[in-house]
Amino acid sequence: MKKVFFTLIFALIFMNNAFANNKDIDARYIEDCLAIIEKPYLEVSSSYGSLKYNFDKDEDFLRKETVKKYKEQGKVFPADYKVVGLTKVRQGFEFNMDIGIIGVSGGKYCVYPKKIYTYIGYYVPTIYILKDLPKDSCVYDVALRHEKTHMEIYLHALDYFIPSFKKSVEGLLDKVGVRIANNIKDAEKKANILNEEYIKELKSDVDAWVKHVEEEQMMLDSGENYDLERRICEEVDKK
Repeated sequence: MKKVFFTLIFALIFMNNAFANNKDIDARYIEDCLAIIEKPYLEVSSSYGSLKYNFDKDEDFLRKETVKKYKEQGKVFPADYKVVGLTKVRQGFEFNMDIGIIGVSGGKYCVYPKKIYTYIGYYVPTIYILKDLPKDSCVYDVALRHEKTHMEIYLHALDYFIPSFKKSVEGLLDKVGVRIANNIKDAEKKANILNEEYIKELKSDVDAWVKHVEEEQMMLDSGENYDLERRICEEVDKK
């Protein structure tokens, strides 16, 4: 038993040393690569989208969409609330990367980002107001103001996020780095892997931002706020 035990330990030590040596070799080739490549060209764009208003939807449509929105946030929309307005915004995130392959020492190839194009913003933001809602009513005014506030939150959230987003894009090379390949065929595989790793790194920031924005929106759609808006119109209608 002792002989087997010591043989196993020796094998583990040997494998660990080999792995360490491979890491050192890759590190050397990575240094060679970083010494000759230029930093990737970066293009970061964003858009608020073009706000649209829709006054043609009935309450059944607004309720279904509102219930869906609540469900996405893990919440249940109260059955006794009348839906008179809704704001729908689709967050957009796009990522494209041109990848370069260049020979380095030892017959190896370096796979690296040459150009990175990214977009963050909104597509077709739309404010829906219940059709046939009297335009001279308090409910109409409060509903419109409520939905415009939702839109303002989206706009301010994007303004706040863009500097952080740009910083994340600028830091991708330092954070994700380059990859070393043994030959051209291997380099093509590493290029696909590298692209996915860059997207994954950036998308994690975008997903966290989207989650935070929707949590802020749900605060405006709280039961307390709905009740406050209802009481406001009740008081107005008494006058």
